[in-house]
Amino acid sequence: MKQSQRIVKNAFFGIASSVIGGLVYFATILIIARSVSLTEFGKYSFVLAFAMFVNNIADSGLPRMLVREISKDPEQLVPLVGAGASLIWVISGVMCLLVAVIVPFLHVGTDVKISVLGMSIATMATFHAAGYSAALRAFEDNELNYLGFVLHKILLLGLVFAIVKLHLGLLGFVAAHLASNLLLWNFYHIVVTRFYARVPLRFDVALWKSLLSAALPMGGGTMLRQLALQLDILVLTWMTNLTTVGLFSGPYRLSMALRIIPQTLSLPLFPLYSRTAHLSRERFGEAYRSSLKFFALISYPIAAFFLAWSKPILRIALGQKYLPAIPAMQLLGIGIVPFFLSTLFQYLFAALDQQKRFLASTVVGSILRLLLLVALIPLLGFVGPAAAFLCAETAVVTIWMLQLARLGVHAKLSDVIWRPLTAGVAMALVLFAARDATLLWQLGAAGLAIVVYILMLLALRTFSAEEMRHAREGLTFFSPFVASWAKKLKRNL
Repeated sequence: MKQSQRIVKNAFFGIASSVIGGLVYFATILIIARSVSLTEFGKYSFVLAFAMFVNNIADSGLPRMLVREISKDPEQLVPLVGAGASLIWVISGVMCLLVAVIVPFLHVGTDVKISVLGMSIATMATFHAAGYSAALRAFEDNELNYLGFVLHKILLLGLVFAIVKLHLGLLGFVAAHLASNLLLWNFYHIVVTRFYARVPLRFDVALWKSLLSAALPMGGGTMLRQLALQLDILVLTWMTNLTTVGLFSGPYRLSMALRIIPQTLSLPLFPLYSRTAHLSRERFGEAYRSSLKFFALISYPIAAFFLAWSKPILRIALGQKYLPAIPAMQLLGIGIVPFFLSTLFQYLFAALDQQKRFLASTVVGSILRLLLLVALIPLLGFVGPAAAFLCAETAVVTIWMLQLARLGVHAKLSDVIWRPLTAGVAMALVLFAARDATLLWQLGAAGLAIVVYILMLLALRTFSAEEMRHAREGLTFFSPFVASWAKKLKRNL
């Protein structure tokens, strides 16, 4: 398959999995939010935020470095994944012991302490799964990676639904996460063994050191990024109460559920970034600018719906009790734009082997976010974290763009951003005009808004002739995709 075909193939499956997985996870959050009190939902949000923070510390950028190294030298699959898997066992064991030491000192109830420990163990299973899925991403067989992702979300939904029916509460939700994460880990392990090679654990201290030296700066930056996403909940819990946390968590979890989209779509780009960064800086720059444009294109419509239709979205999704959170919902909607763009930069800096720059820039952005949270929460209450999210995400993306410009890779925002932004504003105006209309008129307005957005993009000549050529070429991926899988299946029968 040609590179453009692989990108479109992975984008196609990525979009499909994002829509399916995103909707399924969205339904999971809705079931939990609507079946428990605001206080109980606040507990769940705190437990999940704490466990995700632990997972991000453990991750340390290791799966990303495995993807980069395998992309550069596919023959090293077995030693790299084998050493990575054994190193993940060591790291996850240390992290579980560390959490067990910290948990008794948390100022929360016993049920929350037990849940924090259980959820932390559950997230370690996703760390192991990421070690094996790195091989799928490096070989750009992302359809297998996405299949596991969707199956995981469907299983989690089914388990959460059962937990709600059985009235097992917070500990039951933790058990649901643990079971689904363990099955995801085993799925990726079986796929790698079946289609690539049997990968035994490999205790290679020298390779461990090499992987960690490259991974830790990236892992530190990624950890801070993920911490920043959980920091809103953690600081709000510290400065207010669990009821306030629950009110903010409604729109926040809705918006964060959408992070699946940029995370999924950015994965196929990392192997391309890794190759072009070392072969041609010009091609790398083209890939960078095209990625920014594409991510801007998909973020503006989502932001427009969140901004214009916060009230009906909250009322339909979460119920009347969450309507006071409309201002927070609107700010979070605007923040989706820089948030979507931010997903690309960890891969861009890793491909350039500039992990330390990424870490330093992320430290600045994280400190800014923390200062904004402390300053704005007393003034704005649960709206404060939403304002801090918008300001901090915009600032950190600006910092990263300036860092890349110093490395000779320019975003050229005047060519990349303004056309999609203009089309997005036109779409938002249509939605605002129909925000108080009946449901039937709103559905019609939604369709009209999307049509207006597309027509504006075409009228402003958003896409170059070269981009259109690559798009047409990429859309012919289906036949090569079927042929490649026919060969794989024949070889493995």
